[in-house]
Amino acid sequence: MLDLLSGLAAPRLAELAAAHLPDAPAPVDRRELAAALMDPATVTGTVAVLSLPELQVAEALSLRAAGTRRTDLAHLLGVPAGDADLSLVLGRLEWHALAWPDEGWIRTAPIHEVIVGGYGFGPSARIELAQLPLDRLQRIAYNLDAPVGRDRAGLLDGICAALADAATVRAAFAAAPEATRDLLLSIADEPFYFDPRQMGALRTNRPTPLRWAVDHGLVMWNPAGMAAVLPSEVGVVLREGFRADFDPAPPLQVPVEVSAEMVRRDGAAAVRVALAQVTALLETCGREPVPMLKDGGVGTRELRRLGKAIGGDPLDMRLWLTLAGVSGLIGVTDNRVAPSAYYDDWLKLDPPAQYGELLTAWLVMDAAPLDTGAPALLRTERDEAVSVLRRSLVSLLNGLPDGYALPSLDGINALQMYMRPLLTGPEPQEAYPTTAMLWRELELMGVGALHAPTGLCRALAAEAGLDGTPRHPALRAELERLIPAAQRTVLLQSDLTAVATGAPAASLAALLDLTADRESRGGGHTWRFSEASVRRAFDRGSSAEELLAALREAATGGRVPQPLQYLVTDLARRHGALRVRPVACVLRSDDPALLAELPRVRSLAGLGLTELAPTVYASVLPVAETLAALRAAGYAPAGEHADGTIAFDRVTKHRVLPSHPDQDRS
Repeated sequence: MLDLLSGLAAPRLAELAAAHLPDAPAPVDRRELAAALMDPATVTGTVAVLSLPELQVAEALSLRAAGTRRTDLAHLLGVPAGDADLSLVLGRLEWHALAWPDEGWIRTAPIHEVIVGGYGFGPSARIELAQLPLDRLQRIAYNLDAPVGRDRAGLLDGICAALADAATVRAAFAAAPEATRDLLLSIADEPFYFDPRQMGALRTNRPTPLRWAVDHGLVMWNPAGMAAVLPSEVGVVLREGFRADFDPAPPLQVPVEVSAEMVRRDGAAAVRVALAQVTALLETCGREPVPMLKDGGVGTRELRRLGKAIGGDPLDMRLWLTLAGVSGLIGVTDNRVAPSAYYDDWLKLDPPAQYGELLTAWLVMDAAPLDTGAPALLRTERDEAVSVLRRSLVSLLNGLPDGYALPSLDGINALQMYMRPLLTGPEPQEAYPTTAMLWRELELMGVGALHAPTGLCRALAAEAGLDGTPRHPALRAELERLIPAAQRTVLLQSDLTAVATGAPAASLAALLDLTADRESRGGGHTWRFSEASVRRAFDRGSSAEELLAALREAATGGRVPQPLQYLVTDLARRHGALRVRPVACVLRSDDPALLAELPRVRSLAGLGLTELAPTVYASVLPVAETLAALRAAGYAPAGEHADGTIAFDRVTKHRVLPSHPDQDRS
């Protein structure tokens, strides 16, 4: 691995680290990166995302831990040594840092530790040899003519290198006694061998056919275990007629012609609807935070309520909520979902930038929001796999030429199974629900339409880096083509409506949402002014002059229709004619002079007394506290009921039922 990395430039090393170690600290140098890439955990993650032919070749390579000759690999796969498809797949495995060429050999990362028992073979010799004592290793190395004068690691490398060479294994087999050859052939298809008599002979070092095979590394046996094992390096040679599967061509799916204009139209419409619904959802959550279930997530009832509020499908609400969450636009407080502080900054972006952030988060999010098996915003086991499958589907769709689509969702599912077999599962009916779920996401996001790629799909595929994160320039250009610039003005009409033909700027939307009620959103936005909506603006502190000035600035042509002007000025004249103030209690007296002196008493300043009438004053404190303050100041007030009768203080005497200890005994 270190030899492979030594020939790579810094940008390629950075790509490898980003692709295979996204959550790990950046390796300091090639040696650290090599160690990380050789970690079985890293190899496991990489193998999981291989396509079918890549996985098939990796499985064939896993049979020999120390590497495989290119000619032996081609023979095993049933293709010529120079086969172009094999070269292409090996190039992809090298790109994944799983395999690389080395003077006629193909060296590998520890795939043998991840893919074990492939095609019914036993585990690799390296796995079994690691458990043997040093003297046993030295004996095997000597019999295989491998270097003996080494440390334990060197012995392991030497033995595995010898067994990886098919010619060495054939020579050892040919030199074996006839009884040993018969035994080896009998267990070639059953790698685990157990015979009590043979096991007993091994423990006493008696010469037997099995003992010869063990001493020459053709069979592995650990005294601590029960059975002997035919390692995969030997098994693959003894099964002379065996051929591993190799399917370099994807399942045939003949593309069908589709109207490019319809694809463009449907994709663009989906983008505008998606942005409008996410915005509306966030506004709704801001007005009334969404309660979460006791065990977490947002339940079906709330999803239906949200869908009804913004005119969308409750199932789609799952995607919009998740998108808002992974974009940092919502958070949870007191077990309720509400917009985050970042939401206000997001609103200030122009619509293409807003949707760009949503799309970026969607492409790489580890979430399956349309999986109805769990509440919305609750993680499920399939989330991480879905992230890879989503990007795979975008890549798959991008491979179609313009004006063509895949014939059906079944065809898309078949290709997804070919692209990511370990993530989809081996059976079409097992993979189909996830494929259908992801295709619905692509349609909702405007990335796919009519089983064909949209321009947004092209931009995503072209701009996505190795880690799947879209880079913005080309994506931004496509979004600006799809989403009109934010409307800075609005058409004010005589029927007291305001119409914006595109998405309104944040400041314009804020003004209209304050002064009018929104009636529709989507491609166009409509608001209606009413007494109640204009009163709302006055209640927030606006004056008629300020409101009309703001509306003139926002109006197309700078003109406010006369009916709207009249509504604003008439309501402004009446607004506040009747005032309501909070009062904790009132003080009443038939002696105005007595009441008039109270505000001048310093000790009563905390009552915040206000004259309502010559004989009535208001206090900011409740009755009991006001009475106590007046009495402390030397006055003799009395409480009063609402009907005007005096409220006398009564002493409360507490009583309880008697206890009977004898009755409590059991």
